[in-house]
Amino acid sequence: MGYRTEGERGKIKTVLDRLPWPLGHASVPYLRLKLPFGFSDVNSAHSLFIAASSRSFSLTANLLKNQEHIGQPEFPCVQQHHSRSANLMKLRDGTHSSAWNGVHGVYNIGTSKSSAHISEGPEPAYSNTTSGYKIYHHPDQFKLDYGQSLSSFDLAYETWGILSSAKDNVILLHTGLSASSHAKSHDFNKSLGWWEKFIGHGPNYPIDLDRYFVICTNVLGSCYGSTGPSSINPETNEPYGTHFPIISIFDMVRAQFKLLDHLGISKLFASVGSSMGGMQSIVTAWLEPQRVQRVVSISGCGRTGPSSIALRYAQRSVLMSDPNWSNGFYYGKIPPHVGMKLARQIATITYRSGPEWEQRFGRQRLHVEDVNSRKDVSRPVLCPDFLIESYLDHQGEQFCLKYDANSLIYISKAMDLFDMTQEGLEELNLFRSTKSEPQGDILNSNRNENLNTLKNAQQGTNDRILSSLPNYEFQVINSLAKTFEGLDKSQKFLILGVQSDVLFPINLQRQLAESIRFSGNKNLIYYELDSPYGHDTFLIDLAGVGGGKFHFGICFSYMIRY
Repeated sequence: MGYRTEGERGKIKTVLDRLPWPLGHASVPYLRLKLPFGFSDVNSAHSLFIAASSRSFSLTANLLKNQEHIGQPEFPCVQQHHSRSANLMKLRDGTHSSAWNGVHGVYNIGTSKSSAHISEGPEPAYSNTTSGYKIYHHPDQFKLDYGQSLSSFDLAYETWGILSSAKDNVILLHTGLSASSHAKSHDFNKSLGWWEKFIGHGPNYPIDLDRYFVICTNVLGSCYGSTGPSSINPETNEPYGTHFPIISIFDMVRAQFKLLDHLGISKLFASVGSSMGGMQSIVTAWLEPQRVQRVVSISGCGRTGPSSIALRYAQRSVLMSDPNWSNGFYYGKIPPHVGMKLARQIATITYRSGPEWEQRFGRQRLHVEDVNSRKDVSRPVLCPDFLIESYLDHQGEQFCLKYDANSLIYISKAMDLFDMTQEGLEELNLFRSTKSEPQGDILNSNRNENLNTLKNAQQGTNDRILSSLPNYEFQVINSLAKTFEGLDKSQKFLILGVQSDVLFPINLQRQLAESIRFSGNKNLIYYELDSPYGHDTFLIDLAGVGGGKFHFGICFSYMIRY
């Protein structure tokens, strides 16, 4: 329809502006009305418009009534959060008080059962351990790297095997971010440990308990028995929450050495760790080089890369955006379970690899029976629809109440802060309240080698650097090498990387290995696995990581047995 003048268009617009929804602009296609000649008063036009649109109003009302009859769409993936909150409220209010452990940030309300496809691939064994560990209590003040301190701390640990009379057969096993000290089942806790198949009695196990005494701790800052944000602050008699001090990987390792001192263990046969544990194993050898004979670092690094920081920051962001996080003071209340679930979904993407998921899930959808005949074919939905979506949903669901949210935030931040380059240690020294650690001499090293020396070393024969790296990485390697001059030249190192690892990309292990070799240590073995399991390879690939069938199995046996 047309208008005689622009003024008439303006009058129609004014009328529409005065009408309530659904008779406003959204209904213009159904309520076109031309002002008759002589209608110059807007109020008159308004009355005429209402009269003319009564039929359309009736149609709109019927439409709304039909929508009400149809009802709002349902989203089970969102309803899960509401159901979980309701269950937690029942626990809090005492309906199932035996399962409530909210003060420690760990809860037991059960999780949804996994679909059949969830179990079709290898998965690590993780459980929220609540028994079977020992506690070392450090009664004295413990100074931390970032200028703060703990008046005391507890460290949960478990042991396996028999300690020799000379106490020279000790392997210190370091964990990843969310693992407990429960690496292997035992009489006091028969649940499967996170490295169950790697530790056992006899030569068929990578770590033979007939020969070695294994110690595994729950790191400082965690929630499975060791002091962390969920622990009681002695100054307030309330959980620390985010009043807990920032900690570093170095702090975690120094706490472990306090435990070793308490146990009367002066030397380690080997320091073994994966992921964050791979960081700790290197730090252990560097802080106390005379006390550590061998180091195994699997999927670790000497300096956290920016991509790893970005991935963990995304997890912390969604977690801290959960209203239930309450700035970290949620203990005794409903925890930030939604944020934890989403954070775990992001983490799972970083733990596995695309090639594995392509083979395991592909683009297969749930409940699709016969696409060709179009029978029993489900329509796409907005909740988990693909198998890979259902897998991520399951991973988040089964983890979101197993681990304390603040511990996840603090420990992941410690991983991001980890940097053993000269520049990283100099920055850390700005905060450190004590400089008694050996890095003092390392930072003042008078070594004259430069980047050209490192580049030329790649052309050698016997002392050949392990891999070709882009030029921009030479500066990192050179800086790490200066730090690692503080290592004992007799120490043996095994560095293992996984080519499909997204969270700890393979270049980080190459940097670490080359910097140790360039520092002057010749007792180093470096190996890369082409396993499709990504970062989780160290947890589930027994044949590749710990078996004797492949080259690394031989390397591992060499490192541990000789």
